[in-house]
Formats: sequence, C-alpha cells, structure tokens
Amino acid sequence: MTRRLPFYTVMHFLVDFACIFRLFSFIRPQAAGREQWVLLVVLYNFLAFALPALVGLIVDIVDRNYYVAAAGCVLIAAAGTVRMPAVLPVILLGIGNGLFHVGVGRQVLADAGRRAAPSGIFICSGALGLFLGTALGPRMLHPLDHILAASAAVSAAMLILWGIRDGKGPAGLKRPAKPERSAPSFRTFLTVQALLVFAVVFLRSFYGHAVHYDWNDSFRTGLIFTLCIVAGKGLGGIAADRIGIRMTTVLSLAGAALTVLFSAGHMLWGCVSILLFNMTMPLTLTLLASCWREWPGFAFGTLMLALFLGSVPAVLAENAALPPLWLCLVSLASLILLLAALGRPAEKRTDRDAA
Repeated sequence: MTRRLPFYTVMHFLVDFACIFRLFSFIRPQAAGREQWVLLVVLYNFLAFALPALVGLIVDIVDRNYYVAAAGCVLIAAAGTVRMPAVLPVILLGIGNGLFHVGVGRQVLADAGRRAAPSGIFICSGALGLFLGTALGPRMLHPLDHILAASAAVSAAMLILWGIRDGKGPAGLKRPAKPERSAPSFRTFLTVQALLVFAVVFLRSFYGHAVHYDWNDSFRTGLIFTLCIVAGKGLGGIAADRIGIRMTTVLSLAGAALTVLFSAGHMLWGCVSILLFNMTMPLTLTLLASCWREWPGFAFGTLMLALFLGSVPAVLAENAALPPLWLCLVSLASLILLLAALGRPAEKRTDRDAA
C-alpha cells in the first residue's frame, strides 16, 4: 500500500543508521587493528548485501514480506542492546539488515507495479543513515545507541501488525491465493538484460566507493554531498515515471560524466555529478524486477549482491579513489550498458524484430 511508503522510507533510514552506528561505536573499538576491522566490515557487508540474494529467492517462495522484514528489525534491536563479542553483533546486524531490505523492498515493488518512483523513494533514505552512522558512531553518542535499537523494535512491531492486517500472518489466518509461479531455472535468470543491469549496479557501487574529494573534508560538506545522493535516488524514479527510463538514463549518466570532469576543485559540480549518477538506482531495480517478474525478492537481493561486489575493492584497498577522468569513463560505461539493457526503442523496431 503506497500510503505506507513514508513509513518504509523512515524505517530504512533508521535501520541503516542503527547498523552503521553500532559498527563504529561499539564494534570498531573492539577490533584488534585494521586487518580485523576490515574482516568484520567484509563479514557485515556480505551478510547485509550478498546473502539477501538467497533470502530474496526464499521470500518469493514463502511470500512473507512483513514478517521477514520484522525478523530483521528484531535482530538489529538485539545487536544494539546485548553486550557480546564483536563478531556476534556483526552477524546479527548484517543478517538483520539484509532481511529488512529484502522484506520491505519486495513489498515496495509489489505495491509500485510498473512505477519506479516508490523504489527510489524507499531506498534513498539509506544513504543518509549510512552517513550519520559513520559520522556519529566514533563519537559514542549515548544513549543514541539504545534509541536506535528501540526504533528497530518499534519498526518490527509495526511490520508485524501490517502483516496481520493484510492477511499474511501466521498459519490459520485467511490469506489471498498465491499466484502460480513457474519453477526457477538458469534460463529464467541468466538473460542478457539481467546481466547488463547487474553490471551497471556493480559499477555504481564501485563508483560510489571511488569518489573522494579534497573539498569534502567536514561534516557539513559530507552532509550536503550525501543529501545529493539521497536526492538523486529519489528523483531518478520520479523522472523515469514522467519522461521514461531511456531519457532519464541518458540525461543522468551523460550529465554525470560531463560534470564529474570539473568536480575535483568545485563542490557544486561534484554534488551535481553525484546526484545525476545516482538517479539510475530505481531504474535498474525496476528493470530487473520487470525482467524477473515472478521473482521480485530475488531481483532486489541480486542487485544488493552487485552492490556488495562493487564495494569489495574499496574495503580491501586503503586508497581506492579514482581521478575525475576515470570517474567519467565509468559513467559512460554505465550509460552504454544500461542503454544496451533497455534495447532499441519499441517504435523503431521492425516487424521482424517484434516477431
């Protein structure tokens, strides 16, 4: 139900904020050096972004969006209130984050139909949560840790109530009949379009971790830069619904490739560039969900896997920054791949192509 979209968006912000804040405020101080910290971060990212590909497939089969998301919030709340060795809260936070994303993400796709805007609005708030968690976590701002854990518990309660209200609760409650679904196969998922979309999301994740500017050296500039990322993801879906995915793709990625060339010494162009580049986020999700129409949870989780793979080089390398020219080339490569995934415009196809 689209009226719940604002609640989903706020929950997404709080979930990512709680997870990253916990990592930096409680877990990082326990890490014995950089190597152990890197391993913990990779473990968290794997559970939060790679594991959801499998989770999404399972959720598509069991069809329990709200309960899966609620279970994730319960794990996050537990990790934020119980004192444990570092690796245990990392596991709880990672799995909890992934469960929430897949559960609510699948519900948003179901409510949105063919529209891209709801997905962009839901996902955009996560970037702000990540930024605030990273910035405030090292400062150990208690009792914020407990407040965020409590917000996860409240979110879990709301999700359970929605699941019961929609008739998708525990066995014994009346549920609508599930639509018939064909058995999954490699042929179902390994299409050229799906592989191209996966590559675009991989590049977007790699790009996001490779962007570093000398002028972005304070909380204020970091917040402005992050708000541009948030705005880009939110506006991308709105633009796609109004002017089409193809036009939005060209304007955003071509614009990002041009403006990033002037971004090293100018904050304005850097902010414009990152806003434009992130507009493709809801486009790729909508494309893959339409390609795997019967498996929206798996589509959502698979693109989270692409985000994980794109982040690995930056996590393992101490300096993964790319110069503007290389960022421009990544933007152009993303443009070419996404246009290839879209194929030729329908009005220009011949009768033979249509057949």
